[in-house]
Amino acid sequence: MIIDGHTDVLWALTRERRKFSEKSETGHVDLPRLRKGNVLAAFFAVFPAMSDFEIYKGVDQWFSLIEDQENNLLQVKSAEDITKCKVNDKIGAVLHFEGSGGIDSEFLTLKNYYRMGLRSIGLSWSNVNRFATGVTFNMLSGESFEQDRGLTEIGKELVKELNNLGIIADVSHLNEKSFWDVIDQTSKPIIASHSNAYSICNHPRNLKDEQIRAIAETNGTIGLNFCVSFLSGDKKKDQIQLEDLKNHIDHIVELVGINHIGFGSDFDGASVPDVMKDVSYYPVLVDYLDKNGYDKEDIQKIESQNFLRVMKEVWK
Repeated sequence: MIIDGHTDVLWALTRERRKFSEKSETGHVDLPRLRKGNVLAAFFAVFPAMSDFEIYKGVDQWFSLIEDQENNLLQVKSAEDITKCKVNDKIGAVLHFEGSGGIDSEFLTLKNYYRMGLRSIGLSWSNVNRFATGVTFNMLSGESFEQDRGLTEIGKELVKELNNLGIIADVSHLNEKSFWDVIDQTSKPIIASHSNAYSICNHPRNLKDEQIRAIAETNGTIGLNFCVSFLSGDKKKDQIQLEDLKNHIDHIVELVGINHIGFGSDFDGASVPDVMKDVSYYPVLVDYLDKNGYDKEDIQKIESQNFLRVMKEVWK
């Protein structure tokens, strides 16, 4: 059973005008396809989260999705809720903010969003806010335009507040200086919810080897991103094979071991390969790993246990 560390289904449902409860040929994620993909839980991103209004709107949409019984979702606020999902045959949904620009500098809204169930947050998207700087890049060329700015002083306080509250800090979109500032400030495991290995594909959103090692040293987890441009610099979606995904997994495992890699698909937020057309294709990837060097215990860690460990260590 899989925990997916990053999906943009909230954003996609509105954009594509489709229902979560009904199987669609549009987009990547809905209830029937999650079932077929053996997904136990997923992080549902509020995106964009660059202003207070965008967050208000996203959270309202989130609760509308959760409260609709047809969607068969269970809001995940604790690691124990993952077990409840299994027992009650529900899909777990973790509330995540993709960006913190809408959070106030005294963290009053952050505390209230925690009460509502916020359990994971990216400090920045591909932009600059009062807390941190994200990797900004040209979507066509891949060229990076990131600024030489890390966490602000209030950004450093934000990391400490996330640790205190029990909210997972996500570094996937941060520029390198902000990333290293998070490493310096955190006392809890962190995640890169949807990032790959820079050594395999040198996209500015991917993680360099020293960053991968630093995440592992916090006892954190990296979610493999299925975005075509993060998997390969020269292949199109119909050219990428499962081996290309496995190459990133192999590299991270060789660097830091099996305990720090999971899945963070970026479904409904990125162009994905034909071999991983949507969330229902997870069993195809898992079967490929099983036949190409990963045993049952390894696969269980990649599928869910590595993310679950971070949940247990960070969430109160």
